[in-house]
Amino acid sequence: MLAAAAVALLAATGGRANGAPGQGRIAFGLMHGSVSSLYTVRPNGTGLRRVTIPPTRQDLGGDSGPVWSPDGRTLVFERNLPYWGNDRFRLNTVAARGGIARPITLGPFDVMPSISPDGKRIAFTRVVESIVEPEIALFTASAQGKRPAQLLSGGFDLSPTWSPDGSTIAFSRLTSDSVPVDAAAIYLADRNGANVRPLGGVLGVSPSWSPDGKRLAFASFVDHNGTSCPASNCAPSGEIYVVNADGSGLRRLTRSRAADEHPTWSPDGRRIAFASGFVLPKDGHRPWLMTMPAAGGKAARVGRVAGVLDPSWSPAGVN
Repeated sequence: MLAAAAVALLAATGGRANGAPGQGRIAFGLMHGSVSSLYTVRPNGTGLRRVTIPPTRQDLGGDSGPVWSPDGRTLVFERNLPYWGNDRFRLNTVAARGGIARPITLGPFDVMPSISPDGKRIAFTRVVESIVEPEIALFTASAQGKRPAQLLSGGFDLSPTWSPDGSTIAFSRLTSDSVPVDAAAIYLADRNGANVRPLGGVLGVSPSWSPDGKRLAFASFVDHNGTSCPASNCAPSGEIYVVNADGSGLRRLTRSRAADEHPTWSPDGRRIAFASGFVLPKDGHRPWLMTMPAAGGKAARVGRVAGVLDPSWSPAGVN
């Protein structure tokens, strides 16, 4: 049941964005039928590049959730290779320009990676199997996936992300597996798992730090603006919000019927990229890659791809 909930969470106009030179590339998962692969593109929509070809055998699963190494040379991501209908997620790494991916964790359900600013550690969400009750928990491991250790306990914790100075990890917490994902709250913890505290009662998922560490962008479901999929347990469509790192200054950035998900900041902190779209064709377009001013304003589509998952903006200077 917990694995299914985590999988459900993973699934959350044609003009081109004005991407300034030196603003890197945006990595994302892209759905082709029932399989996703990793791609990167410049923020002005040019230079689309395929990075991975997942070795799926059942026309299911694939690659998603990419994050950049601090030097911009590699990506760490989650690869799902289902076996007889059961999802099997492991963290993998691949050169950012493409190549053979290699697994760095054993799974069977490791997702939502984040790399520390010094590049030495990875934080991620792991479903811990148990004959009593499985648990969704935050783990950390070396950059090579070695010596994984549980970082937090006491909640059902998702989508960790390191602060730019490496001192803090932001994440989303559910109080139990029976609570809907739209009730997830943003929490902070020290990098060693100490000093766990809520971020002022802010509800949301997929927190993302601004480059200066002063703000967090995230997706929130509090507006109940439509539904993200036809199942009864699906979350409402998300909207993108920003909030100060002390929990003040909450501000909503998007107002659309589409599900707006997985925000990520440009290296200069001036823009936010995110995925925006619909699950059902009758409701509208499949998810597009979008960017908008971090201070609020009109969003613009990046490129022409549809079926975008989990965008992640690179460090500056990546070409």
